[in-house]
Amino acid sequence: MATLINELKVIGDVEDFERITAGITEYMRQQPGYVGHRMLRSLRRPGVFVEIAEWEKPEDHVRAVQSEGFRSRVQELAGVIEKPTPDLYELVHDSAPVQAA
Repeated sequence: MATLINELKVIGDVEDFERITAGITEYMRQQPGYVGHRMLRSLRRPGVFVEIAEWEKPEDHVRAVQSEGFRSRVQELAGVIEKPTPDLYELVHDSAPVQAA
């Protein structure tokens, strides 16, 4: 499993950002190896979002972002966000809350 984590700083209209990223997410949902996606918004910095996407394999994500369908959609974000900082991560450990008996 590979996890994409991407911080996005909106410098344009937040509604435009949300519309464009919803379209990108819909496209990515159709790509092989896509598992899921979440978009989080900072409570202290309302123009900062963090995208978290799960992929079966790193290669699946790389293939998807190299596609013309992705590139044409992501170009719409020019002028709406600063340069994003995406990176793929692997799980090192996971902790769930302790269940009361």
